[in-house]
Amino acid sequence: MLKMWYAWKNVSIQMKQNTYIFLLVFTLITTLACQRDDICAESIETTPLLIIRFYDIEEPDELKDPQNLSIRATDSTSFVINTGSGTPVEYFRFSRDSVAIPLKTSADLTEYVFTLNTDPNDSTATNSGLRDTINFTYGRQEEYINRACAYKVSYVGLKVDVDGGANGPNWIQDIQIDEPNVDDQNQAHVSIFF
Repeated sequence: MLKMWYAWKNVSIQMKQNTYIFLLVFTLITTLACQRDDICAESIETTPLLIIRFYDIEEPDELKDPQNLSIRATDSTSFVINTGSGTPVEYFRFSRDSVAIPLKTSADLTEYVFTLNTDPNDSTATNSGLRDTINFTYGRQEEYINRACAYKVSYVGLKVDVDGGANGPNWIQDIQIDEPNVDDQNQAHVSIFF
């Protein structure tokens, strides 16, 4: 009887050890199954924004802040919101010498209305100020990054056309493309002179 008890105790100890080994191996496999690309790190470059700098037409080397500038897509009533810097910036009555705006990733054309001197009560920037419509055309190249970040779209062969609209002459007097390929946000891609 004593032999059976010792045999049973050894089996019980062996089963406990096997259970611990199984749990250890299971935990290890589960931990290794989580991949690094389950989260899109902030350091990974994703689809870049179009960087536009504004310059004085009289002094082409001098940056100039357009006063109370509002930017909205032609197919939208809401203003462009830049979230690339971490803090969202709404381009309604914006007065700085540069902007960063998104281009469409599903089409080769993006149209924006740039309204200068927007009245504070003009919530759609359609009843005040000077409005110019800018058409950005480009080709798109997709690059797979990883599972969490998905695809990065780069824009190639950027072209720009401006239309003053019905509210008078263009406030934008000249546009120059500084970088026709938009694949990062390290430099300005377009210069606007007014």
